[in-house]
Amino acid sequence: MVQIARYQELLDPLGLSSLAGVRAFRGQRVKDHKGRRDIFRIATRDASGREVILFLKRSWKPYKKDGLASLLRHGAVWSASRREWENCRLLQAAGVKTAPLVAYGEECGPLWEHFSFLITEAAEGSQTLESFQEQCRDGAIRRRVFSALAREVRRLHDAGYASPDLFTRHAFIDAGSKPPTFCWIDMARLDRERPLSAAKRARDLAALNITAPQRSTSTRERLRFLRDYCGDTDRGLLARIDRRMQHLLKRGKFGTWKAT
Repeated sequence: MVQIARYQELLDPLGLSSLAGVRAFRGQRVKDHKGRRDIFRIATRDASGREVILFLKRSWKPYKKDGLASLLRHGAVWSASRREWENCRLLQAAGVKTAPLVAYGEECGPLWEHFSFLITEAAEGSQTLESFQEQCRDGAIRRRVFSALAREVRRLHDAGYASPDLFTRHAFIDAGSKPPTFCWIDMARLDRERPLSAAKRARDLAALNITAPQRSTSTRERLRFLRDYCGDTDRGLLARIDRRMQHLLKRGKFGTWKAT
């Protein structure tokens, strides 16, 4: 099954409008997740000559447990690609911008996914939040961006959504707009809960915090962000974030937190 929302005229010549064509596609690979998933960047042009940048994400070896979980939740097996597709639609409806959706396809068995793909347009924004924190040294711009980010995350949470993948590398920003705007990628994992629990809020805030290394963002900036998020310094929320941070720091992939 393949669903195409836009750019069919671009996908057809690339062979990206069928599962077989997507499987056989070769191009500029930008990431390979140990053979389980790979991601390609595709530069093409529409009929007017405008450059269009697409990203193709293929899921080759999905986890069977995810298929079983989707079967219990939805009454049918949803692939990882479909989950991300539907999550992005929900976020967009809530006013949270994500990379524009182009197409997805899946091949699922009775209990789990066998193969799937997702195609999006490039996220809007000049750089990731991760690179902004590393590169921008203008205090006024940083305050404006972090304040806007706090409001953005609060909007997400107040709408009843949360994601454990709320990492700085997953947020693209336009720091020059007034106010700064954000566009999110890799939203395959999304929780829906209203009202959103303090535990889910703390989990998301810890994910943002731990992916902003100490060398790039000061303690003062972090506390100001938290005040902008909750209106005051919530010591209970701070304690929850700290506990989550201690848990995340046990994982090797977050070793850059203390890197200098």
